Amino acid sequence: MNGTIEQGILGNSKLLVGIGTKGHITHLFWPNLDFAEHMEASFAGIYSDKTGFGWTTDSPWDYSQTYIKDAPIIRTVMHNPEIGIDVEVTDFVHSKDDILVRHFRIINRSRDDINLKLFYYLDLKIMETLTGNAAFYDSDSDSIIQYYRQCYFACGGDIKMSGYQCGAHNDGSDAFSDVYDGRLEGNPLIISHGSKGINSSQLWDLGRFSPGEEKEVTIFIGMGSDENRALSSLLTARQNCYKGLYEDTERYWNEWLSRSREVKKFSEVYRRSLITLKLLSSREWGGVIAAPTTVPNYRFCWPRDGAYIITALDRAGYHEEAEKFYFWCKIAQEKEHHVHCGLKGDVLVCSTADGKAGGWKQRYFISPPMVGPSWGPQIDETGAVLSGIVYHYRLTKDKKFLKENWSMIMKAAEYICYMQEKQGRDGIMCRCFGPWEEKWARHLYSNAACYSGLKAASMIARVLGERDMIAARWDEAANCIKKGIEREFWDADAGYFRKSIDPIDKTVDTSILGIVIPFRVFSAKDERVRKTVARIEEAFNYPVGGIGRYPGDVYYGGNPWIITTMWLAIYYRYTGNIARADELARWCIEHATELDMLPEQVNRDTGEPLSAIPLGWSHAMLVHYILEWEKRR
Repeated sequence: MNGTIEQGILGNSKLLVGIGTKGHITHLFWPNLDFAEHMEASFAGIYSDKTGFGWTTDSPWDYSQTYIKDAPIIRTVMHNPEIGIDVEVTDFVHSKDDILVRHFRIINRSRDDINLKLFYYLDLKIMETLTGNAAFYDSDSDSIIQYYRQCYFACGGDIKMSGYQCGAHNDGSDAFSDVYDGRLEGNPLIISHGSKGINSSQLWDLGRFSPGEEKEVTIFIGMGSDENRALSSLLTARQNCYKGLYEDTERYWNEWLSRSREVKKFSEVYRRSLITLKLLSSREWGGVIAAPTTVPNYRFCWPRDGAYIITALDRAGYHEEAEKFYFWCKIAQEKEHHVHCGLKGDVLVCSTADGKAGGWKQRYFISPPMVGPSWGPQIDETGAVLSGIVYHYRLTKDKKFLKENWSMIMKAAEYICYMQEKQGRDGIMCRCFGPWEEKWARHLYSNAACYSGLKAASMIARVLGERDMIAARWDEAANCIKKGIEREFWDADAGYFRKSIDPIDKTVDTSILGIVIPFRVFSAKDERVRKTVARIEEAFNYPVGGIGRYPGDVYYGGNPWIITTMWLAIYYRYTGNIARADELARWCIEHATELDMLPEQVNRDTGEPLSAIPLGWSHAMLVHYILEWEKRR
């Protein structure tokens, strides 16, 4: 179940591109951050008169990679010891236009003259399908255009290509196979047949390189909803040239970062995390994807993940991004009803007949908001959004923002009240899926989120001068949840808080920290919380260190997670245990990738990054930790 793809990301909050460790493209999301993902494969090849042809993703190439400081610009240096050359690739997405720029700088490091050709391979599955695609060579623009429905891609260089091939997989025209003799056949048109995908290759004959000589080629991939728009994007990029586009992009990101709160601790990973969170946020709609991955498939907006991410950006000074996210939440909020589920025996039965509007489902496509695959109610999502809204108000004191969102706030608070147990359990939340989306029960984390959400709504009602009766009712409902938590979830005999009840689950779970961070049901110094944290610390003893979700976790084999480790770090920062807090935070940073991308998990035995990379929630928790450190230093 691994499927881990180590990548850095580029983008402009509309176009999102992943670059792998070998300088290859891993993902290309456009025109939205969640759909469609068009990339099957894309990388370069080199033909030399010494060794013949080879892809730069194969042996004997070796690689080093870095981000350009304070910008989503990746530089990959590839060295081939057999030929004696370096290929330096600088990748970025223009800050405004939907254009991917790939700048190749090829250097002869050997003592001999070499003849070299640069090949570029592009294999797209436009609109996530291999059927129905077509590609052709356009001689007027000297580019290859591939298209399907309303998605067009135009790929060409800043100098005239020496050859091209449009082909189909596993066919006599296959552009992947056509390169090995150092030339291309020149097939100008291909239309997919059945389930065969299509591909293309381009060639630039760079001629003789003297020792130490270098030459450059820039490849542009422009996008548009029709042929003219895609070509216009490509031609504009050529006109503005690599240097101009690079300077535009670098200037934009330097200016954007200049608006953030300055920090002294972990400043480089802090700024990289802010850029990463911005790239995961939709420019047009405001929704935030959890991660730019399809395995695992995290290219959705979970309102919960979004709330953690947006409060991190909000706290760092990016209030506009926060307002856009809550605008997205208002559109996504359930208007008619919410699926209401219950167990009949061992079977989970879902119905809309007795549901209520006002909540949020588990996850959504973001552009525009559409419900993604979900498996039942998860009420912590609703509490997290309300908590985030009041946090934004505390930062900005913007009453207009509250007024504009009052209807959403009221419906969400009423939905939480509707989902409270009215019989037998005296006000705690009904059964649902928990934060890890695995078990059907009454979860401590979910109750904490709803407590915080109702307290937030009550405060907002008073700020806006709404009826005191509403504020008082929500306040009382929140107090009932807190009393229920103390009564039902605290296990006095065991000396720690239970993870869930109905059915009782006494497993130690790091998500229990939600009662303090961020939902503030109890103080971090509450003795019951201290005892629970001690049990969490005792529960994990991975060879590589770090903190997991809970003992017995089987997802990806059960590993330490960045978010859970950072959760504990933030807790210790609250209580003043600075040494332990920093130890945990540094562990997370040390287990980032070479590009400072934080994964969801870390392999318990090898320490390698695992699952989704980068995970927005992981980066958000790091930002929260750093800003908490600044607040308390």
